Amino acid sequence: MAKPFPYLLYSALSRKSERHHVDQLDRLVASGAVTQAAYDQRLVRNQPKRPKGELLWLHAATPYALRPAMELFHRICEDRPDLSGLITIAPDMTPPAGAEDESLYFSRLPEDDSTTVRRFLAHWTPDSLVWVGGRFRPNLLRITRDCNIPAIAIDAPNSAASLDIPLSIPGLRKHVLGCFDHVFAATTEATLPWRRAGIVGAKIEALGHLEEGGRAPGLDEETLARRMAEIGTRPSWFASQLERSEVGEIIRAHKRALRRAHRLLLTVSLSNHAATDSVLTQFQNAGMTAVALDQSTPIPESAQVVIVPQADGNGLWHRISPISFMGRSFGPFGGIDPYPATAMGSAILHGQNVSDYTMAYARLAAAKAACAVHDGYALGEEVGRLMSPDQAALMAGAAWEVASTGTEVTDRVANLVQDFLDLRERTEA
Repeated sequence: MAKPFPYLLYSALSRKSERHHVDQLDRLVASGAVTQAAYDQRLVRNQPKRPKGELLWLHAATPYALRPAMELFHRICEDRPDLSGLITIAPDMTPPAGAEDESLYFSRLPEDDSTTVRRFLAHWTPDSLVWVGGRFRPNLLRITRDCNIPAIAIDAPNSAASLDIPLSIPGLRKHVLGCFDHVFAATTEATLPWRRAGIVGAKIEALGHLEEGGRAPGLDEETLARRMAEIGTRPSWFASQLERSEVGEIIRAHKRALRRAHRLLLTVSLSNHAATDSVLTQFQNAGMTAVALDQSTPIPESAQVVIVPQADGNGLWHRISPISFMGRSFGPFGGIDPYPATAMGSAILHGQNVSDYTMAYARLAAAKAACAVHDGYALGEEVGRLMSPDQAALMAGAAWEVASTGTEVTDRVANLVQDFLDLRERTEA
């Protein structure tokens, strides 16, 4: 198929061939500005072997789009457990630490020349594309379309439907937007450029942004009922996934909060369960009645602190406790994902070090759904304040509202991707 004139003009004006990109990246690697791994990804060299079976390609155009894209992939895998995923990111982005596993790969987006793009598509042979956010690549999307790979575009916060090119070419955006088979726009107004590109009718929906949120963790209802009966009417709070070095501040907080409620129970889960014995001793040496539970041990009435078994999962204790402190945030650890706690209806408290989940905590803070504290003293004061049921309920309700925003979009996109993959499977059978 002949290229539309705006594409020809783009190719002529940009003058970017594979050779140009190789020379440019060679200089960046030599200067230390680009790693060898990023170099190989952007030129599609020395890439990992493509996994067998279906592969879903998701592109996160901005940092705001990355975690929503990851969450969408895992949501789809709930119904398609053998699915593999490739998440591409912009050259200036970094994959989250520990996010890659045997079914999910991360890569920088390939350079936007035809040779490199074709090598990328030939290597990964994706069964469908979900592009989250804007910053569209003209050649990449045109060739993806030519390869009959179904493509979905989804709006993400702070990401307009713009092209990722350094120059303005009249008419090009319209042709690039027209490469998508289905679009999820944030608002009715945001659908206008897509409609001008010829995407109309049932192919475009205004549902809101794709945003990260919380899917409630699974839990055993029988265990929940038993643990709640053991706690009875005692007030409680939960410190989740603590690092060993944070325990001193938690002791300080619990002692402070006990002044307001002498029957207050603290439940604790540890980031490293091997530290249970030493942490238990630390609580006991601080003058607290502390026990380490296994799955069958009941919670003693006399216990002030219980270290919970890893097998129970954090979701159980987020559900039981109206207040949750997010661990790994009183030190340089990056924090933990707050959304599982919000999905279980728990108010959120955390320290200052949440760099791995900055956007999640910023959203919660803006909605008055989470509170940051500097140390154990301040944490104890907040726990005491939130023991007032109406205060905890207000914060937990706001947190749930934030976490549930975007769930409709995630579920709708997941269902459409399933349809696209099913259709492709039947076509190739």
